[in-house]
Amino acid sequence: MYFLKTKSKYGLFLLVFFLFLFYLFSEDFLNTEEDNRSVNLNLINFAKDLKVPKTSSQNIDDKGGTILLIFWTTFFGAKPRLKDGHPRKWPFYYVGKRCPIKCELTTEQHRISQASGIVFHARDFSLDDLPPRKFRSIPWILQSHENPVYTPVLRNRDAMSKFNYYVSYRLDSDFPSPEFVKPRLDRPMPFENKTRLVLAVYSNCEGLRTHYMGELRKHIKIDFYGSCLRTHKFLKRTSDSNDTKLLTLLRTYKFTLVFPNADCDYYVTEKMYNALSSGTVPIWLGTDKIDEILKWGNLKQSVIKVKDFREPKALADHLHFLAKNKQEYNKYLRWKYEGFQFPPEYYNSAIGQWWEGLPVYCRVCMRIAKDPKGHHGLPTETCGDT
Repeated sequence: MYFLKTKSKYGLFLLVFFLFLFYLFSEDFLNTEEDNRSVNLNLINFAKDLKVPKTSSQNIDDKGGTILLIFWTTFFGAKPRLKDGHPRKWPFYYVGKRCPIKCELTTEQHRISQASGIVFHARDFSLDDLPPRKFRSIPWILQSHENPVYTPVLRNRDAMSKFNYYVSYRLDSDFPSPEFVKPRLDRPMPFENKTRLVLAVYSNCEGLRTHYMGELRKHIKIDFYGSCLRTHKFLKRTSDSNDTKLLTLLRTYKFTLVFPNADCDYYVTEKMYNALSSGTVPIWLGTDKIDEILKWGNLKQSVIKVKDFREPKALADHLHFLAKNKQEYNKYLRWKYEGFQFPPEYYNSAIGQWWEGLPVYCRVCMRIAKDPKGHHGLPTETCGDT
């Protein structure tokens, strides 16, 4: 009996003690309640943004939250070598260690029931080789690094209507992946040591650009190394950005013609990268969208655009002027000496996200985790001629 009375008194003492503590801290609690409510609402909204919708088309491993992407087609006829992926090794089959979401790339078609997305390479896409219809709810991702002139699927309305996301060189695509990577900052050869004037390396002799080069050569000396208008011995591997021999040759020229095989929006080839990296000044005949790619920092004045001149002779006169005026010529190479000097807004641009951000297929996985449906088809594309 004594034990029960003692226990009852002890319990009453604890109750009074906790009520007293509650009284002491209640004022502070009430003062911070509004702030806590705001923080809690923000956390709830943040959680909603991160929440991955679960649908029949969204296969995400409940244990690891892994997004699985299946590369359904070959890549220019060859099976993609996903294990060789590297952040700057084209075609950028790479996820990276910094990717904030678990993302796996595979070519194993038998795993389609686990897939979160299916990737098709545009040049290898065929309407005769599609996944089973019962898996059609899984989003389809189209990858293309070639322009529409050489990629029929991009002009096919029926085929384009089947895709939900787009990985492309275009800066307005879902996942920009331009072939034109950030150029190297290696110091150029001094003005006095550049003894050669204009270089051109072309083997595909498209009509308009070949005609323009033919007219331009009437007013200024051009050394042609390709099979088009050839004046010098042909260089092998002229499209390889790692070709030391080519870059060494480019360094000795004051100017280099950079004329893509078609005038397609955002289509800027590795020839632009080669020219800028080597320290020659590119002469550009192609998409006006070049201004969106080279609009940042000191790159804004790094290219001479053919369309700024009314005729080939006017362009040739400008090149002759620059070739004799070191100060004016070096304005085009200012970025080489002072650095890119990109403004803060550059890092939020499409090209900034490509050059500085997460790998393309990491971003694909992140988007699919948030929105597994994507677009209801993609628009077709066309190009002008050069």
